[in-house]
Amino acid sequence: MEQSIHAKIGPNGTPVASCKACHTVNGDMTTALPAENPQSTVNRANMTQTCGACHKEAVNSFHHSIHGSRSESGNTKAATCADCHGSHSILPVKAGDSAMNRANAELMCAKCHTQNVADYDLSSHGQSFKQGNAKAPTCTSCHTAVSHLDAPLSRRDFNMQMVNNCSSCHSKQAPSYRDTFHGQATALDFKLAATCADCHTPHKNLPASNPMSSVHKDNLVQTCSACHTSVNTNFVMYSPHPEPNDPEKSALVYYVSHFMEWLLLGVFSFFGIHTLLWIQRSIIAYISEKHEKSPDDDIYVVRFAKVHRFTHLLIVISFILLAATGLPLMYYYTSWGRALEQLGGGLEVTRLVHRICAVITLVYALIHIVYVFRKAVLEKKYSILYGPDSMVPRVQDIYDLWNMVRWFFYLGPRPKLDRWTYWEKFDYFAVFWGVPVIGISGLMLWFPTLVTELLPGVTLNLAMIIHGEEALLATAFIFAFHFFHNHLRPENFPMDTVIFTGKMTLSRFKEERSVEYERLVSEGKLDTVLTDPPSRSARIASKIFGFAAYISGLIMVVAIFVTLLSRH
Repeated sequence: MEQSIHAKIGPNGTPVASCKACHTVNGDMTTALPAENPQSTVNRANMTQTCGACHKEAVNSFHHSIHGSRSESGNTKAATCADCHGSHSILPVKAGDSAMNRANAELMCAKCHTQNVADYDLSSHGQSFKQGNAKAPTCTSCHTAVSHLDAPLSRRDFNMQMVNNCSSCHSKQAPSYRDTFHGQATALDFKLAATCADCHTPHKNLPASNPMSSVHKDNLVQTCSACHTSVNTNFVMYSPHPEPNDPEKSALVYYVSHFMEWLLLGVFSFFGIHTLLWIQRSIIAYISEKHEKSPDDDIYVVRFAKVHRFTHLLIVISFILLAATGLPLMYYYTSWGRALEQLGGGLEVTRLVHRICAVITLVYALIHIVYVFRKAVLEKKYSILYGPDSMVPRVQDIYDLWNMVRWFFYLGPRPKLDRWTYWEKFDYFAVFWGVPVIGISGLMLWFPTLVTELLPGVTLNLAMIIHGEEALLATAFIFAFHFFHNHLRPENFPMDTVIFTGKMTLSRFKEERSVEYERLVSEGKLDTVLTDPPSRSARIASKIFGFAAYISGLIMVVAIFVTLLSRH
């Protein structure tokens, strides 16, 4: 007691706490009872009340801690003040002999947590500390002042909180963990995702080279099986800490990652320049041209068949929802990413929506493939495969691009265009490329153990990179460049509803598709495409649906570009 912090002489010349202060009620020696007596001021059940007379703030926080909450629930074995701080020889935390000193925490905690401390002794943390590494973690490094912090709702909540604690020391491993679904999902508070403790164990964490380690190659199947079913030896070849910028760790991951980055940069650079040039040229052209009402404004032509409009409707719905449910994982570190995830009902809900939309994507892809097959093979209408009515690129597209660039730079007139333009064909084949690439990689991530029955685990790392980068490319391209091509040009602003109504005015048809118009006139087929105007209800419905999708996409693409620019 003479050495304790309580014996320290206070401003009034007396010890800050005398024997009577703890062992009696207001100094009345008749209330000094043995600690075993339930009425004693130093009985375990009364300890917090006694200590709280001086340490009010500390005791208040203790009540919310894991120890305090268990003690108040009637658990007589739960730690109280004296269990951790001592009864009489209470020393400052920094004192070498203090029970609360981090060097002695192991001995203190072992009184209750015998097995946990035994595991810690064997761990990399424990061995490092015993070898003199003062920075090595002890009990209180991870369980920071455990008796004076709000208790997590469960052990699972604690493990979730510990990811950030682990990252503060293991800074090299933290970014690679966040590059995986495990890391992204835990950042969004998805409690089913693996945390550091799930793979490395909470206390007996050992190097992967140690045969006793949970992440040793011989133990990985058992470790992964705690969460995954039907785990096989290929599955555990997956790297939970991929480093795409390190070719020595995985050349395949390195080159695939960099290829996807360069692909994204190339597409964005080309269409970014293309769009900027088009904006300035179209604004000048729109201002200088007369816009008088034409008799042909009341005459309409069919632009899209019902099957194409239905397919596009499925594309719009599924694509918007895929973006809204996928982007939060990629941008888990942003406030808008977390807000979007919460708006969707949390990861448990959004991952289900994401998968439903993936199935819708498969459906519309099959619808279109069947349509093309029926036209080309069954009906023998080969014009769908080549010629001006086909989406397949042809030499004329190169001339159209060249003439468009000349128009951008005021070196020639705006080119006359046919049924499909080069930028529309790029959009079309971007989907043809994107759906299989994103779809297959997504299915691999959806069914990882099934995939690794045939392929090595590194395939899942590649699938994660490809799925994320290709989805980012598709999302940003559609919401930026595709929207400009169809809606943001001055002549179409603010909304082009042709894809929803399937119809456009004859005057616009003459202007935008002059080559197709002239061909139909010369062949005497113009009457075959003439149709009635879209109904008022169809126009209203198209605008409501179109603007909803349009605004949703613009919000997401602005958030993406702001985030990318702010990080660089």
